[in-house]
Amino acid sequence: MLKPQDIFTIVGLQVLLKTGQDVVTLPQLAMFIRLSMSETHAAMARLEQSQLLAATSLEFRKPNGGNFLEFAEHGLRYVYPGEYGAPSRGLPTAAAVVPGMVVPAQPLVWPLEHGGAFGTALAPLYRSVPDACAVDPHLHVAMAALDCLRVGRARERQAGLAVLKELFAP
Repeated sequence: MLKPQDIFTIVGLQVLLKTGQDVVTLPQLAMFIRLSMSETHAAMARLEQSQLLAATSLEFRKPNGGNFLEFAEHGLRYVYPGEYGAPSRGLPTAAAVVPGMVVPAQPLVWPLEHGGAFGTALAPLYRSVPDACAVDPHLHVAMAALDCLRVGRARERQAGLAVLKELFAP
């Protein structure tokens, strides 16, 4: 059974692979997405079991982009629906970050003390998402695209899916 950190793990892995790294080690990935080594290892095992990650060798694992995109497009909002909170300060997400979308007057934000935006709180997919995304803009856009799929309307979902298709393209 997949957990929210598994989705964060596969997106983080793909972001690292897209930035030019041929091989991403478990410690690199764990540090990048702010998960412990044991959490990251367990996430990788669940992703392999769910056929979202292909193990081409012991050291090299590659996301199965087609399977992941199918799951993200059709299942993510049902398995991990958005949980809204009171207006708060935080890191923008969803339509406020995805390229080509108009930033709403009251954007969705992941609550974060040192966040630069104010808007309606949206619980992140996993607790370490805001901290990791505050450091890496590519990861931030990718996770915001996932939020578009989780909570967005048709137009936002299409924009989020376009970002993910580009990220997971071979």
